[in-house]
Amino acid sequence: MSKSIYLLLILIFSAGSGIINAQESWSLSDCINYALINNLDIESQSIITEKYKESFNQAKRDRLPSINGGTDYGISFGKSVDPVTNDVTYNNFNSNNYSLSGGVALFEGFIRNNQIAYNRFVYLAGIENEKNLKVEIGFKVMNAFHNALYYKGLIDIVKQQKELSELNLEKIKRQTEVGLSAKTELLEIEARLADEELLLIRTENNFKASLLELKRVMNFPVNKELNLTEISDAEFIQYPVFENADSVFALALENLPSVKAKLQQLKAVEKALDVSKGSLYPSLYLSGGYYTGLYNSKTDVQGNSISFKDQLKNNASQSVGVSLSVPVFNRWNNRSNIKQSKLNLEKEKVDLENFKTQLYYEIESYCQDLSAVSAEYLQAKKQTESNQLAFEVAEKKKEQGMFNLIDLYTSKNLLSNAQSELLRTKLMYL
Repeated sequence: MSKSIYLLLILIFSAGSGIINAQESWSLSDCINYALINNLDIESQSIITEKYKESFNQAKRDRLPSINGGTDYGISFGKSVDPVTNDVTYNNFNSNNYSLSGGVALFEGFIRNNQIAYNRFVYLAGIENEKNLKVEIGFKVMNAFHNALYYKGLIDIVKQQKELSELNLEKIKRQTEVGLSAKTELLEIEARLADEELLLIRTENNFKASLLELKRVMNFPVNKELNLTEISDAEFIQYPVFENADSVFALALENLPSVKAKLQQLKAVEKALDVSKGSLYPSLYLSGGYYTGLYNSKTDVQGNSISFKDQLKNNASQSVGVSLSVPVFNRWNNRSNIKQSKLNLEKEKVDLENFKTQLYYEIESYCQDLSAVSAEYLQAKKQTESNQLAFEVAEKKKEQGMFNLIDLYTSKNLLSNAQSELLRTKLMYL
């Protein structure tokens, strides 16, 4: 099973972009590659991952100082203070002010750094979730692909049996005409043939439904033909295969994107707790600004004209300040946020352990299924070979009059069932 996981992951993540829609036959790798390129769920998850990436980048940029520029223009009417003389005046005048201010956080209880770490882990979890979605879609395509192949192969088996019944029908008709066979045998074989025709119709409908499901998972155009490549017999299965669940589980914990995503989410929740704790610390900020302006008064107190440049220079002022904010009491809001963050962390740990437990049981179940189905395949292969020989013998005995029609069809049905079981176990093993 470990080899199967590796092969599937390599197949999924080496998906090429040169899929030719008009190709004659589609292999499993072709179907998976097409699904990974065209599946809308993957595209949607990719957009979400990009959002996480932008949040992470913005969290890093939040450490930079903030700078703001501003300007205003006003007209004063009636009683006001002359900006040049500072005397009370009733003259109208215009003013235009400019400002440039900025600030930077010197200390915030390490909230910025923890916020960066939080967004980073969320982004990494998003990447792993996107990979995991690709793996899940790959498995869905694989499952639908083998289901379609099963019904396609079953159609061939039913057709062979139907063709054999048609040949026997013609033979019995001729024998009945010359009195070598009874009329009851003719009616019996016609009834059997009608059952096989009905079975063929049902199998063809099942194949169409399974092929439609494969197209749906691939996001393949419904009206386009999809011919699947046949899979050769799994001759490499010489004996039942046994996998150790513990070794596969260790491999899964190390490589599966779903596990990595859970671990990154746990780290993100841990950093969210650190962010909440940072609200208990004092905050220290450094700020500064530059302010100036001009007025429509063109003269000073001596009557001398004042230029635009001189007004901006003479009216300029600067400020630098440091502010300290200490949390004293805010209705226990900070403490409540910390408690909720702790509970979220505990829940995330429990969810992770539960996920690992379910994953182990799933792997153990798959390992048992692999061992069972490999043994079933070998037995089905032997059974098919035996029933093939038995049917050939039954045909010869029927021609010699040593077998009746019921015994022949019993042997024929045993062969058909064995062939169907061989096909099923082969595809399940693969």
